[in-house]
Amino acid sequence: MGTFKFSIRMLVKDYKKSLFYGITLIFAVTVCFVFFNIINNPDLADQAIAKSGGTWNEVQMPFSSILSFLIICFCCFMIFFANNFFLSRKTTELAIMAMSGSGYINSTMYVLYQTFTLLILATPLGILIGRCVVPFSNAYMYQMLDVSKDPSIIPSEAYLYSFILVAIVLSMICVLTAGFLHKNDIQTLLSQEKEMKVKKNTKKSVSLVFFGIYIFGIVMMFMNPHEPTAYIAPTLVGLSGAVGVIRYVLPDVVRNLKRGIFLTKRYVLISISNLNYSIQRSLLLFSLMTIAVTGMLAILASNIHSPREFTTGVIGYVVVIVLLVVSIIYKLSMEAMTRKTLFLNLWKIGYTKKELNKIVRQEVISYYFVLILIPLIYIVFISGRFIYYGDMSFQFVFVYILSYVIPIIISGFITYVQYIDAVVKPIKGGK
Repeated sequence: MGTFKFSIRMLVKDYKKSLFYGITLIFAVTVCFVFFNIINNPDLADQAIAKSGGTWNEVQMPFSSILSFLIICFCCFMIFFANNFFLSRKTTELAIMAMSGSGYINSTMYVLYQTFTLLILATPLGILIGRCVVPFSNAYMYQMLDVSKDPSIIPSEAYLYSFILVAIVLSMICVLTAGFLHKNDIQTLLSQEKEMKVKKNTKKSVSLVFFGIYIFGIVMMFMNPHEPTAYIAPTLVGLSGAVGVIRYVLPDVVRNLKRGIFLTKRYVLISISNLNYSIQRSLLLFSLMTIAVTGMLAILASNIHSPREFTTGVIGYVVVIVLLVVSIIYKLSMEAMTRKTLFLNLWKIGYTKKELNKIVRQEVISYYFVLILIPLIYIVFISGRFIYYGDMSFQFVFVYILSYVIPIIISGFITYVQYIDAVVKPIKGGK
């Protein structure tokens, strides 16, 4: 059987591993198409801002176009993230291929055939969905800008740039895939999905430093004059402290709790260990979520009286939240797949299925609580400053927080169901 036929057969047979990747590709192409329409639609241009002159210096780019470009870049980044996760779930089969005598070229082509197939399917489907979405977004923005045009008319550049972007992404994926397979030998591939090594204890002084950095980010908000860009640096400083706490302090806290008050807690002892591992593996997503929700808050607040920019910001915010939430759901679901043996062994030594469900529930609730809490603290302080200076209302803040919290709560329910399906339901017999 040739490499192409074998790769397609495995893609269809093990479709669950590529489901998230395919959904991400479709959604990303759809979003890019919508924002390319915003950038290239002359009827959406704010003539007071987007003015053409005789020289390049006289041309000023509308903020909504800049924001649209940033959202497109974010979608590309999420595609690369999904591709990396797609590769990490295929390390075992790639290692088996290598041990069976398959060369570097065949292994690379095996993955690229699957990636290319997914892109071939996702590109027209994503553009088709975008073609259905654009008239509604155009109609809403035309209404906000008091423009009388047919919302179903889409500039040809939106189609052209979408296909060009897919070609660029595909070429980058080829390079990343080839590099991934080149630097990883068989032993590394086989150990990709193993549990992380236990870190050494972090000194208390270092722990205090990370906590201090996180708090100092909040203090910085009150040191700078009030303006939207003034909250970028404090958020980044606080985020670095939060990442340090999660990466270096949290493992020590979990280890001490397991040796202390949780030593006799048969449920918490297991769930807190899994929780620590899951959070460590989600540092990048936690960071992106924090930057996204705090950054978009300042952007929306500063453009609340500019219909074009505000609408673009709202669409961008929804896109970012959906992409990140879907990524988190899939990542936790894939992590759950690696814990089948753990939960089977727990059942064999006396844990009931009801108790296993409780362990999963504790882990999922704690995980999403941390995900909500870290950005929420900064959202409260930033929105409080905007309210104090009269740039934002309580109603707006309330809706914004709900738009952040509700999708995460929904994703928590989805994750819990998928987690149970992955580790508890396959256990046959017993209670």
